[in-house]
Amino acid sequence: MIEEAAKYVYSLLLELKYKDLEEFTGSKRLTADEIKYCIEDYGYHLVQYPDEIKLDVIKVTGSNPTEWSVIAPVYTVEEGLSDLSIELSVIDNGEKIFRVELDNIRVR
Repeated sequence: MIEEAAKYVYSLLLELKYKDLEEFTGSKRLTADEIKYCIEDYGYHLVQYPDEIKLDVIKVTGSNPTEWSVIAPVYTVEEGLSDLSIELSVIDNGEKIFRVELDNIRVR
């Protein structure tokens, strides 16, 4: 479920659906304009994820409901695996797709 959530967030970035991403993540931290700025300011063009991706996932101790801190990779035409990353909080809300908050988009 964590990987599906991360892939869904990435698909919205890839399709430039920043407003949809803001709504999906509950407008908790980044607005559509801030998300757009992060991607456009980086200056490279996102591409589809490969078949397998490596997520950095840490379970948040003592969280209720269960929550994970997730760092998802970004891939670009120019770099392949980029040093840009997507930082997410993924919360088990009992639904098919977990609740997701977009914490940051940054260079690692």
